[in-house]
Amino acid sequence: MQNQLNTSAVNHAPSRVASSLRTVAFSLLVDRALSA
Repeated sequence: MQNQLNTSAVNHAPSRVASSLRTVAFSLLVDRALSA
């Protein structure tokens, strides 16, 4: 049971990182558009 939890957490980590990176990139684009 513990191993299943660990592998699912590891599997979900990349998508979480990707979504946060996407959010950061989007806010940077908005910042640049507003300041331009």
